[in-house]
Amino acid sequence: MKALTAVAALVLAAAPFAPAEAQWVFVARKAMQRIHHMTEGGNNGQPRYEFATVILEAPADRGYTVALEHARQNRAVQVTMVDPGNRRLQVVQGDRVATLNVVSLNNDVSQLMISGSQGANEDSTSSRIVEAVMRVCAELKKECSVE
Repeated sequence: MKALTAVAALVLAAAPFAPAEAQWVFVARKAMQRIHHMTEGGNNGQPRYEFATVILEAPADRGYTVALEHARQNRAVQVTMVDPGNRRLQVVQGDRVATLNVVSLNNDVSQLMISGSQGANEDSTSSRIVEAVMRVCAELKKECSVE
């Protein structure tokens, strides 16, 4: 009888988490492949900083490998730092610096984050950061969109 009571208590204790987990999965699915982009600064001749992030239905190692391959093939940029253990890399183009990091959320889902600077005189309507994210998405055969 004690074993039956213990099993029943365990089932009841776990039951409230099932709907919460299902809601998390629903929210995560809605956020998948949506690029979130933010800019900061750019006033009074100061440089502007950009940030972009996207959740991808792809393993983190694959996302990092694709991003690193693109950076190495891009003759306009110089790869200045590579940290495969943390899935992080940094590139430089002139006076602009961008850092990319890919974080594993689970075996098949990762978050790609890029931050970078943009010159004060550059056109604010074009974002090299968002373009870089879109290239990674395309290589992974994911249809990403900007939020």
